[in-house]
Amino acid sequence: MSTGAGDAQVSDVRYSRYSGVRRGRWAGVLSLARWGALRSLGARRGWRAKAIPIALILLAVAPAVIVLGVRALFAEQSGIDLSDALPYSEYQAIIGVVILVFAAVTTPELLCPDRRDGTLALYFSTAVSRREYLAGRLLAAVVPLLLVTLVPLLVLYCGVLVFEEFPLAYLQDTWDELPRIVAAGLVNAVYYAVIGLAVASLTTRRAFAVGGYLLLLVAPTIVGGLLSEVFPDSDAVQLMNLSVLPISFAGELFPDASDDIPNDLWQWGLVYAVVVGVAAAVLLFRYRRGAEG
Repeated sequence: MSTGAGDAQVSDVRYSRYSGVRRGRWAGVLSLARWGALRSLGARRGWRAKAIPIALILLAVAPAVIVLGVRALFAEQSGIDLSDALPYSEYQAIIGVVILVFAAVTTPELLCPDRRDGTLALYFSTAVSRREYLAGRLLAAVVPLLLVTLVPLLVLYCGVLVFEEFPLAYLQDTWDELPRIVAAGLVNAVYYAVIGLAVASLTTRRAFAVGGYLLLLVAPTIVGGLLSEVFPDSDAVQLMNLSVLPISFAGELFPDASDDIPNDLWQWGLVYAVVVGVAAAVLLFRYRRGAEG
């Protein structure tokens, strides 16, 4: 109806029945994961927010591209076999800093803005529960991390496969590497995602979350390095290196793992489970009913 004051107009707004397609509760979880992952990679944000994740992804893939490029250009002329120039068990160790920084950059963006802007109450006022919200955010953290933990290994494997003289024979001989590659990518992605989200749940400031995340992982590594100088014969000290714990664990999944990696697979797996379990418990505690502030 018109108010009679210039061009001002008040429209009659009514609620209407929703007539679209009704999806299940997991549709909400997947929607949270989708838009959260895109935002953590810089979608709908400034160019700097996009440039850093993209640069880190390119750095993660760079070793595989370089090795494959050298093999394509010079292997036949020199007679050098570069198939084992970059073992799968060592790849993630080479780009370990890239994985660590990527997680530090992307995971705080998934929780800190919601806590700072007070939008959690809006989420929880809908059909999305706290655990479903966390499931969506966990997926949103893990999927982007796979771009630096899994994709580079797949690029390397597929590149070697393409350059082989008999690709099908190579695939038949090395098909069992693919489950190990996928497992290694997931082991690292889940570890850094859960810890990053746990730290981000403790603050509303992204800068504090990034600093706390790096401090939590790097400080025990430094202490472990100092203790290894005092106790050079103790391999258990290496289990304190939280910043590279999942990388060492994932490296042990491959049959070509270096003998330089101390401790057995079960030891790495046990410490991995404890660290991830504690981080998950902190995350669940922070988002229990009435504690989302």
